[in-house]
Amino acid sequence: MSQQTRCTSKGSSDKTATASLAMLMLLTLLATAAGGGVYSSKVLLVSMDGFRWDYIHKVKGLGNFSRLVDSGSCVDHVNPAFATVTFPLHYTMVTGLYEESHGVVANNMYDLDSNTAFTLTYSGPDTNASLWWEGAEPIWVSAVKAGLKAGTIFWPGCDVENHGSRPTSWLAYGGKMTYEDRIRTAVDWLHEQNMQFVALYFDEPDTTGHTYGPFAKQTADKVREMDGVLGLILESLDAAGLGDDVNVIVTSDHGMADVNLEKKMINLYDKVDRSLVQRVPDSGPVTAIMPVAGREDDVMAALRKVDHLTAYRKEDIPERYHYTDHRRIMPIIVIADEGWELAADPKAFLDWGAKGDHGYDNELSSMKPIFFARGPNFRKGAHTTAISSVDIYPLLCELLGIEPKPHNGSLDATRAFLQQSQTSSSTGLPCGLHLLFCVVLSVTLCI
Repeated sequence: MSQQTRCTSKGSSDKTATASLAMLMLLTLLATAAGGGVYSSKVLLVSMDGFRWDYIHKVKGLGNFSRLVDSGSCVDHVNPAFATVTFPLHYTMVTGLYEESHGVVANNMYDLDSNTAFTLTYSGPDTNASLWWEGAEPIWVSAVKAGLKAGTIFWPGCDVENHGSRPTSWLAYGGKMTYEDRIRTAVDWLHEQNMQFVALYFDEPDTTGHTYGPFAKQTADKVREMDGVLGLILESLDAAGLGDDVNVIVTSDHGMADVNLEKKMINLYDKVDRSLVQRVPDSGPVTAIMPVAGREDDVMAALRKVDHLTAYRKEDIPERYHYTDHRRIMPIIVIADEGWELAADPKAFLDWGAKGDHGYDNELSSMKPIFFARGPNFRKGAHTTAISSVDIYPLLCELLGIEPKPHNGSLDATRAFLQQSQTSSSTGLPCGLHLLFCVVLSVTLCI
């Protein structure tokens, strides 16, 4: 017997009951779609570099952050990936990958395959610029591929072509652009150009924290200044009529620890014979060493005698760091104790004169940054103890309606923060509801 014959052979009471049930399902679906069921699809991701999680509690007068807490969702702190430095962690936020997976493993790196070096001051004119960033697809590239508009302002890696793609608009880092102009540009992109995603980077309070230390008066003053920057962001969105349309996420890459370069700096070449070392791409709280071929055992033996640091062969780095499986991770990685520095060039460190630094073990409280969110799709008053930096990416994908690339994060970490929009600008049903609508309609017509 055919399916059509079975459908038409039922009794009238069965047909009436089934039709009623089908219509009830259909009305429920339509009501759900009309009442929300989708996200705003406008996201402003803001990073305030080096904003340690407990500045919020230790610095008085942060009225705009208090406003953000009252009107949205927050965590006590973010658990950053390792290493706890700027470029790698900013790329982790927009890819959801640990540093060993996306390949930006330090602010200063060496790539053995191409025999090239990368430094924090790298400006990107070299034809090999994209080499360093193409290990993963950042959210702005995924957004553009999905037909959305995306803009990036000073975010690490945003000015480099990635597998042939770029953001819709981007600004490479330039310290002379005022914070006000950065905010004005971001809001203009969201409003006038109708962008769905904008990533906005600020270099403070990191710079001041390095110069004076995390708990200096100057750093507290800078944190209050960043509170004012946050206020200007929120006010500018409201003035543009976007206050109820844009999901704003304010976060950071890492925290900051006190250092004393006069008393807590170890000269690498006082401890290890220089003739044993071929290259030191990066040094400080985390130091990368490429020994001369065949001399790895000798370098490790020398480092094991040094106090206030822990040296690992690449293959022996603890799994919790997720910092082993990439060619740019050097054969020996040294992690200094909190507050200590291992310097390949002590004079350069002393000339720098920092009183604060980061890069230490990512489980240290001093290395943990902030996360706050407000907007039409964030619940008011939602709170959890911690998320990880890799969890920010799947949240961005969810809000933008983008299928995430493989990543190390989890949407479950932030799912409790989310709510559907109360109104929707969409004129159609989401694809899942559309499919179910067709099934229900087919059943109804069959009765």
